Amino acid sequence: MSQSPPHPTPVNPPAPPDGSTTTRKRRGALRRVLTAVGIALFAFALIGAVGLCGAEYYTGRPQFCGTCHVMDPYYESWSHDLHGAKIGARCIDCHYAPGERLTFRAKFKGLSQVASYFSGRYGTGRPRAHVSDESCLRSNCHGDRDFESKMFLIGEPRTEKRWVADQEIEVVRTPTVRFFHEKHLQAAKSRTETEHAIEQLTERLRATVSPEGFQRLESVARSIAASADRDALLAKAASELALDNASRVDAMQWLDLEHRRIRLAQLDGLNCASCHGYDPGGSRHFAVDRQVCYTCHFTNESFNHGTGECLRCHEAPTRSILVHERPAAGAVTPVLMDHHDIVKRKVDCASCHADVVRGDSRVMERDCTHCHDQGRYLEGFAARDTAYVEDLHAKHVHAQRARCTDCHRAVQHGLLDPLRMDDASFLQPVLSDCQHCHPRHHSEQVALLTGTGGAGIEHRTPSAMMGSRLNCRACHTHSARDMKGDLLVRATQRGCATCHGDEYIKLFDQWKGEIDGYVRESDARLAKVTAAAEAAAAAGRALPQALAERLAEARENVRLVRAGGGLHNRHFALQCLDAAREQLDEVDKALNAQ
Repeated sequence: MSQSPPHPTPVNPPAPPDGSTTTRKRRGALRRVLTAVGIALFAFALIGAVGLCGAEYYTGRPQFCGTCHVMDPYYESWSHDLHGAKIGARCIDCHYAPGERLTFRAKFKGLSQVASYFSGRYGTGRPRAHVSDESCLRSNCHGDRDFESKMFLIGEPRTEKRWVADQEIEVVRTPTVRFFHEKHLQAAKSRTETEHAIEQLTERLRATVSPEGFQRLESVARSIAASADRDALLAKAASELALDNASRVDAMQWLDLEHRRIRLAQLDGLNCASCHGYDPGGSRHFAVDRQVCYTCHFTNESFNHGTGECLRCHEAPTRSILVHERPAAGAVTPVLMDHHDIVKRKVDCASCHADVVRGDSRVMERDCTHCHDQGRYLEGFAARDTAYVEDLHAKHVHAQRARCTDCHRAVQHGLLDPLRMDDASFLQPVLSDCQHCHPRHHSEQVALLTGTGGAGIEHRTPSAMMGSRLNCRACHTHSARDMKGDLLVRATQRGCATCHGDEYIKLFDQWKGEIDGYVRESDARLAKVTAAAEAAAAAGRALPQALAERLAEARENVRLVRAGGGLHNRHFALQCLDAAREQLDEVDKALNAQ
């Protein structure tokens, strides 16, 4: 019987070197450290994420904005405004565009505000908390754009005390301005129609006016002077260019349409914040800035004309208006007025409402220097026209979102109560417009001073005093009274002596006597020649056109010196009278030759 082979004796593997054991231990320790670090980082990241989310939530609340003391008025107005009190819109809902809130740009914007606050610089500059249209037109806000076709009443109802039947009662005044967004936001069609009408007028004027004359009319049409000054420039140009009635009407329409085109062009790129913004003097956080309305509608516009036309925005009151504050003694019934009847009879609104627009919104060069301190930004400003203004609006309003009041002065729009005022403020708009009652007042004196206006005299001969920059105040220094007994300021010999010495008192009287005598002689000569011309015409020998023009020129030259006072420019006055003598001699010679 065989025996099974014995099991082999196990052989132990050789013991590893001592370094391998150390390496294995180190790896285990490293894994434990890395695991701990990973868990710590994860925990830190988790805590950081929770903290960031909490900080984002906390800092995104309007209450957080209100913790900064410089935000007190903004937070207070928001809490009472429709957006805050009723809708619950947060600051970040409006002041961040959709998708902007979590971007690095938004975070840096917020950090810059924090840095400005703690450095003490916040509020020292011109803050701009812009609200983009995208924020307003969110799907849950105004994204349906229903507001464009809705009618809005501009203004708040107000209560006034009036006397009716000798009793004082309270009358509620309702707003009369009805506003539609679509008229302002969808003005492209109106602008196209206006530009087409301008092209038609341009073609007609080019066909009837010389190239030089057309350039002159174009410069007037593109002038940004006040409306009355533009009209005067156009009337003067039309007269000197001898335009017929049709061309005069075309030129006037061109003038109006060019400024209407500018108004429509300024509506391009209009955004919500152009008209809506924070009301620093009121309780509303986001309100309509009516100064925008006034600036656009009344700048360089005459009363009740163009964009300043009353019924363009207002509707005539439907109820009768009490004419007198209180019925006169003994009156049985109060006197009432119906606006619709007044409008139907085309009564000028200025008759009762001349005080409704007060202030001048023109932009002066010094207004530009508030932001621009380099001369290159003011190049061309003095000679600016409508094209220059259009470019300025594109750069400042559309590109930089500047507001009207950044450049334009404020305009007041509203009725004053003449019976509750202590001064003549109610009548001031009329008192300041002397030319309403005195058109071309003192025009002869101005013509003499500047050496212009002489009929048939080609060269301009300004007064020597113009070279010294003297104006009317230099000589008109003494109080006097006119034929009605009203005060006026008169020039006397003493005005000359103040600058030139006492010897000029005699020279003043000498020059005055010289010109007065020459005028009397010219008047007599003019009357004689005019009578001879009329007698010749009655006999069937009318003057030829050229001689009739010479007689008219002589009459104008004599009238200019007589009405303007020859002492305003002695040299030019004598030149006009000499020209009149030569013109009368020419006509007289022709009459004697017949």
